[in-house]
Amino acid sequence: MRVKNHVMTGLRCRFACALGLVLAVTAFATLPAIGAEEKKGPALVLITNVDVWDGTSDAVQKGVDVLVEGNKIKTVAKGIKADGATVIDGKGGTVTPGLIDMHQHLTLNGGTAAGNNWDAYVQGAHASRAAEYLLRSGFTTIRDIAGNTIGLKKAINEGILPGPRMYVSGPALGPTGGHSDWSPRTAGPGEKDYQQKVQNTHVVDGRAEWLKAARWNLRNGADFLKVMAGGGVASEFDPLHLQSPSPEEMAAAVQAAKEYGTYVAIHAYTDDAYLKSLKAGVRSFEHGFLTTEKSIKPLAQAGAWWSFQPYGGYKLLCGAYPDWYTEGMKKKGKMVCEGVKNTIKTMKKYKVKTFNGSDMFGWDNWHNALVNAASPTTDLPDDLKYTSLESMKMSTSAPGQFLRENVNQNRNDFIDAKLGVVEKGAWADILIWNGDPTKDISLILKESNLKLVMKDGKVYKNLLVDPKHESFRAAPAPAGHSFTM
Repeated sequence: MRVKNHVMTGLRCRFACALGLVLAVTAFATLPAIGAEEKKGPALVLITNVDVWDGTSDAVQKGVDVLVEGNKIKTVAKGIKADGATVIDGKGGTVTPGLIDMHQHLTLNGGTAAGNNWDAYVQGAHASRAAEYLLRSGFTTIRDIAGNTIGLKKAINEGILPGPRMYVSGPALGPTGGHSDWSPRTAGPGEKDYQQKVQNTHVVDGRAEWLKAARWNLRNGADFLKVMAGGGVASEFDPLHLQSPSPEEMAAAVQAAKEYGTYVAIHAYTDDAYLKSLKAGVRSFEHGFLTTEKSIKPLAQAGAWWSFQPYGGYKLLCGAYPDWYTEGMKKKGKMVCEGVKNTIKTMKKYKVKTFNGSDMFGWDNWHNALVNAASPTTDLPDDLKYTSLESMKMSTSAPGQFLRENVNQNRNDFIDAKLGVVEKGAWADILIWNGDPTKDISLILKESNLKLVMKDGKVYKNLLVDPKHESFRAAPAPAGHSFTM
């Protein structure tokens, strides 16, 4: 009996040891090889046969390569060698940074008050569609500056929907009767219209309401705040020289922004509105087409930024009004047209830091964004025109610098690398053009001149290969509207 037990014990031991060895070998086999992940690493893409404009220089670099590793630029140099990289032949095109539009309104299609005619589903569908078309048109980053696109930004950042990188303000803040008040004339005091209900705009009065609305935006994920600091053209009730909101209300918005480590951008046209906002601590000044040296000189001295809308500010407001403009809006537009020329001259005189933003409300706002970027060289009078190089800088490196400097790094989704430049370590937001837009920016208006769009290291448009090639990506033509890209 003792012998049997001993034998059984030995058998059990050998079985257990064998089983343990099998399990150990199996477990080892399922583990990744040591260093395998490090060896594989991020994907490499090598762009060859191109000239490169880095976003800040006054000329392109001839015949250099760009190596992308994952979602960042690894190297810009001649004759780069990269084993295992996917090679993109640029076919002699010009590489530039992705374009940045600093004044978009993705949910406000059809004008400020038109949102009362379209439910949130249509507004959201348009916003998502416009975001994708902006990306396919070369805009790899936008600033949506009034409207409820906080959720859309989150969906794009998480890869659920296609679109550019987005910095968003959430609902605009303004007082009763101001530029954010789009209620019908029949609305009672404090009665919310549909635009307020879907959080495209806030109509708030008094310091407490301003603080609450501003903090609500920031709590929900806004990157900055948009404040209507004076009257506007595309709204019904507010005169351009409106003095509301009060300095206390403006200060409340700036206070809330500073609590979150970010900034306020203002809509305004006049010296008084600019000076009030500058005193409160505002960093981004939109429009300003009735301003003079009185406010522009201190703006320059403070190192604040001017957000220029050349197409809307000059071309449209000097006669080519949108079809939804009322007679009152057209009258205000004519006033702006008289002042815009002096404003541009004075902004240039004092070398105010400037970036481009299109401020388009239409169904085709992605195309209008391209028109706006080219507008300083094509639409302004000869004595006011910018060069193609200046316009490209205002749509790439200048806004990239502003966004990096003015949004707190703890809330800035893209602080890990630079935007608006093609240089080592920057985000891999890259365009390849047929031609050099720094010499002739008007070429961006022809869709076929944009050969490749890369955002975050991923290709969203590629006309550099045969249409039958698996990596061919064409830009889709808009559906449901007369305009074709």
